[in-house]
Amino acid sequence: MKKAFLLFLVLMITCFTVTGCKDSSNNTNNSSNANVGMIRDLSVNLERNYSVPGSDSNVLEVVSTADEFYQNDLKELISVSDDVIRVTVQNVTFTSYEGVAWTKSDVLITDTFKGDLKIGDVISVFTLGGYIPLSDHIKGHDDAFRFKDLSAEEIKTTFLKETIDGEKAIEKSEDLILCVVQTPKDSPLPDGAYERVSYSGQLYAEGNKEFIQKITDSPDITKKTYSYDDIKKMTE
Repeated sequence: MKKAFLLFLVLMITCFTVTGCKDSSNNTNNSSNANVGMIRDLSVNLERNYSVPGSDSNVLEVVSTADEFYQNDLKELISVSDDVIRVTVQNVTFTSYEGVAWTKSDVLITDTFKGDLKIGDVISVFTLGGYIPLSDHIKGHDDAFRFKDLSAEEIKTTFLKETIDGEKAIEKSEDLILCVVQTPKDSPLPDGAYERVSYSGQLYAEGNKEFIQKITDSPDITKKTYSYDDIKKMTE
């Protein structure tokens, strides 16, 4: 009986040692860390939020061009970022500030390349564009004259769908790499919010080996492909 107990104890120690070695070698990898759960909630609340308009609403589509300062060079985008993170999109909400449409994406960080944010943090990343009631747009821009063909009742039931540089909307459950900065103090966005340094500072994961940067500010969409190691080297 004593021998059997000692053998059982040795087996337990051996299993613990093997498991421990396996875990310690998994600190950095290119997987999406799908099993990561929220550890710290840093997301922000909204004063107002809008859902995707229903079938009874009129939607006017507007395509805008952002004033991009950093262009599309990924290494430069990384250098000016506070944090470079891999995330899973948990929730997408539409809002507005001063008559401008914004999209708020609450994202769970599954890997980090640069900065102080940690795996397991949930943050709110704001991007220009989305849905905004036409009445809120008019209130912020004082441009009712542009919609003189609509009645007061039609204005109440009309939304603008604003797209920036032809970029597709962020969707729940997407696996992304983001180059972000904390929003400046003089921004109308809430304290604690984050913004991308550029729309092209967002890469789409294709499996665990490739990340696609889409450049849409020209008639033809350009795609650049990077490996996980490429991005790691740019952040070192």
